[in-house]
Amino acid sequence: MVRIFVPVNFSDYSLNAVNYALNLGQRIPSAITLISCQPPLDDSNADNSEVKSRVINEQVLLDLKTKVEQELNEQQRDNITLLSRLERGYPEDVLISITNREEPDVIVMGTCSKGDTIKELLGSVTSDVVKNAKVPVLAVPANSKANTNNISNILFVSDFQDCDYRSLHKLIRLISPFKTQIFAVHFKASIPDKWDKERLEEMRLYCEQTYRNYEIDFSFITGEDFITELDNFITQNNIDLIAMTRHKRNMISKLLHPSITRKILFHTDIPLLVFHE
Repeated sequence: MVRIFVPVNFSDYSLNAVNYALNLGQRIPSAITLISCQPPLDDSNADNSEVKSRVINEQVLLDLKTKVEQELNEQQRDNITLLSRLERGYPEDVLISITNREEPDVIVMGTCSKGDTIKELLGSVTSDVVKNAKVPVLAVPANSKANTNNISNILFVSDFQDCDYRSLHKLIRLISPFKTQIFAVHFKASIPDKWDKERLEEMRLYCEQTYRNYEIDFSFITGEDFITELDNFITQNNIDLIAMTRHKRNMISKLLHPSITRKILFHTDIPLLVFHE
């Protein structure tokens, strides 16, 4: 059974993520947990209002769960077990704590539309969870128009490292119910050298032997502006989902090369699935 955690704050974009998770889960037995967070208790001011607030929040979450259950289609009812839980604490802290402890297969989170606000560009709960979680995180933009009933084309951004092989294995497990073509690409600002080509061919041969039932295309994206070239590739190949591994880097590397993960997260309306080393 696939275990999916979905944080909800009852905004439109978090409810969009709930819908995305339901459509992912309808093809395979899944346990989907809706998680809502209540601010930490201030002991100095603790009184009955805190208790009342928790009761109200629990009821709102239960109402959402009931509404979602009532709207499930027949396939979703057969395959999905829907759960809910109210946690005390800030979402970015709670989600990291419980997911690192309980290790769900994926966290599905909603995000605002690309470039919505300066605050979203500088920091967000989703960005913090993507950075610190040890499990895969699927960020679903508010304006995402991807049809989760038919995830046909997936862009897998690879550096040909060992962790990318593990990420690809996890990706295939998640999308196994779908008839999907995977585009495994490596970004190069300049023309790929001999070593790049050898590593791409090595991964291609491995996948050809290991994932015989999957169509995986291997190529390079070249150009000085990664985001522009990425947008072009997405458009040309009708990409429904972007997947990539978030690599750990030292402080100097972070200063010289801003996070590609963060660039993609806030500059596209295509859902982004992030794995970790």
